[in-house]
Amino acid sequence: MIASNKYTCLQLIFSPYRLRLASIIGLSVNHAIKSRPFYSKISNLNFIKSEAANRYLGVILFKKVLVKSFWKDLNPTLKIAGRPDKAKLIALRSEMTTAEIGHLVALLCTFIAVIVMHERRYYEDAIIPILICNIIFHVYPPLVQQYNKRRLDKVIDRISR
Repeated sequence: MIASNKYTCLQLIFSPYRLRLASIIGLSVNHAIKSRPFYSKISNLNFIKSEAANRYLGVILFKKVLVKSFWKDLNPTLKIAGRPDKAKLIALRSEMTTAEIGHLVALLCTFIAVIVMHERRYYEDAIIPILICNIIFHVYPPLVQQYNKRRLDKVIDRISR
């Protein structure tokens, strides 16, 4: 079934229900795997280690856009008021890891949904826009989280000395 109505495709891509469903699935899977032994390995993921590569891929620019826009208020647990101690920084790192893995789970779920859509020829004209949105909303945020976690780890190491 091919959707001929562009409005229908936009509804499918930006549907608040789809966005909520992806968030709920991401949080649920993240909560379910937190106690597993492999969680410590995936909590230290580091896809891009180079500062130059981060800048080239636009991770730094994306971070600035997040900080300057309304997106900064979406997850208040990723903020620290005042001068933080080591325990607060470690708790912040844990929250960042939760957000990162939640985005990666949502990325995977959306990719699976796109594969099913393609196989069933369902809303084929929406596949490319969904993939683009998936990259913007579920690839860049984990890259920003990883970038921030590397910076945070340096601060935690400095406080630990």
